[in-house]
Amino acid sequence: MFSPLLHRLQGRYLHAAGAVISRRCLRLAPAQFVGGLPALGSVLYVPMRPCMSSIWEMPTGLLVETMQMAPLLQIRWLVAASSITSEGPREWIECVDRDGHQCARLHLLPDTDYLAWDALLASGEPMPAPRPARWLCDPRPASAQLLHFHMRRLAGLHVLGGEGAPRISMLGRHLAVQIAHAEAVSLQP
Repeated sequence: MFSPLLHRLQGRYLHAAGAVISRRCLRLAPAQFVGGLPALGSVLYVPMRPCMSSIWEMPTGLLVETMQMAPLLQIRWLVAASSITSEGPREWIECVDRDGHQCARLHLLPDTDYLAWDALLASGEPMPAPRPARWLCDPRPASAQLLHFHMRRLAGLHVLGGEGAPRISMLGRHLAVQIAHAEAVSLQP
């Protein structure tokens, strides 16, 4: 008696939860990617737990201020992803290392500079998508933080750093909390 109703409710829930995600792959050197981050303004940064099988290969001339940002130096290509959810459109960048593991995600917020976001993605070289098993290997987020990236020079090296987003709208903060909740991590101050 209740099974048709249950089946319809499950179908609606699964459709809402399993929103279609559009993805396109881009090849981008770490230095080029890191150089474009400060122009973005405020973003939600979600580093992934490191894969123990990965060997970290540090790019020449780049450093990070904190180990939390080290995954950004490992990228070899980006996956520009977008989806329409029940709460509205979502857009993010999946940072993928040379072994095909996701090392971080950057989420677009209302406070992010949309032109800088598009310019960063436009600087990448389009490439065919690798086999899904290679780059969708169950990434687990380590944390989520609202950041504004900056670059500075130190003894001839470029150093990537970040501070908490100084000014974030209530809508941006609300969206960041929703995304962090969906990623199963708490939003760090």
